[in-house]
Amino acid sequence: MPVSAELKMLRFLQERVNKKTKATDADAETNPLAQEDYDKVSKKQARVKQLMRLLAEKLGKENGVEGGQ
Repeated sequence: MPVSAELKMLRFLQERVNKKTKATDADAETNPLAQEDYDKVSKKQARVKQLMRLLAEKLGKENGVEGGQ
């Protein structure tokens, strides 16, 4: 998959996480299950972070940079 497509996918995933976070924030005062929603969003954010790290490592290897830096 081209790197540009992977970046677009990651941006889309991050935007979804951001929207869900804002929705949960707006609903938190009246929703007794808001903490569960935050936990779900946190797991999704961790996945986005993991995918970004993998992409950075891939780019580092393609560019011959040690450690993805």
